Amino acid sequence: MRINYKKYGFIKRILIASAISIFIGTLFLLIGAQTWKIPFERYLWNAGYSVSLGLALFSNGFFFHFVERKYISWVHRPVKSVLIAIAIHLSYSTIVIIFINWLWFILIEKQTVNEFLSYGWFIIIGEYIVLIIVTSIIYARSFFHEYREEAIQGERLKQEAIELQYQVMQNQVNPHFLFNSLNVLGSLIDVDKEKAKTFTRELSIFYRDVLRFKDKEIVALKDEIDFLQRYIYLQKIRFGDNFDVEFYLKQDIPGNVIAMSVQMMIENAVKHNIISHDKPLKIVVAQNDENELFVENNLQPKASVSGSNNIGLQNLNERYRFLTGKGLTITKNDLFFRVSIPLISI
Repeated sequence: MRINYKKYGFIKRILIASAISIFIGTLFLLIGAQTWKIPFERYLWNAGYSVSLGLALFSNGFFFHFVERKYISWVHRPVKSVLIAIAIHLSYSTIVIIFINWLWFILIEKQTVNEFLSYGWFIIIGEYIVLIIVTSIIYARSFFHEYREEAIQGERLKQEAIELQYQVMQNQVNPHFLFNSLNVLGSLIDVDKEKAKTFTRELSIFYRDVLRFKDKEIVALKDEIDFLQRYIYLQKIRFGDNFDVEFYLKQDIPGNVIAMSVQMMIENAVKHNIISHDKPLKIVVAQNDENELFVENNLQPKASVSGSNNIGLQNLNERYRFLTGKGLTITKNDLFFRVSIPLISI
């Protein structure tokens, strides 16, 4: 026989809430009566009243959980979250308290409103005190749960950032890149010594920037584009007119990006596509009206690519989703491949 643990857990929570409600209700009954000598029927009546009120108030937690997912963020919007939570709990609980007291004292026991209020103020004040205790527990649990999730997510993204930075650095120092760069440099030395000096200087600055960027999570888009220009220069020396990158960016280049993310997308295009005289690679870097930056290239895929595992784009997607609430958008058809990233506002 298979046990339905979800249903079992729900029943268990109801029983615990009922037991707590009866205990609190009995305690208030004894304090109000100031004696143990209370008819058993009164104990039963009080237990029914306490359970109906207690379960209705504890249901506040389920209702709050639904609202919390949409409107509450203890870490990012603490003041607004507290105000929303207090308003929700007070409104819901006041309706419950008024209805339950009307049902049990006015409707069932046939008391008048004045008769109930002559002693009922003590009951209502006690119920609001219990409400404050219960909601404080709910708030504390919700806050620490979100704080823990935020900490776990932050640590995971730090690890992904390290993996991405390692991948970028690994790509730049791998034997193929060095071999190609040194081949280009060797050819230039024989043909154009001044250009060979420029190439050596740009290669040196490029590696210096790789080391500088590896310790940064976010950089200004302008700095990323400056870094990207050096990478493009090195590739154009290698591929000549068979490789071209066009920029369509706003003049002041606003916004921020994850360090080396745009460069990595250009590098992916170089890595995965054929680049030749018959099939030149054309890349466009531009901004759209949705505060996004996209990198688009004509699609002419290689038959096979060594060392490709798509970890880079997966990590980028998770990190952008964490920082902006929006991940990468990948568009692909028979003609082009495009990756759009949301710009980060600080």
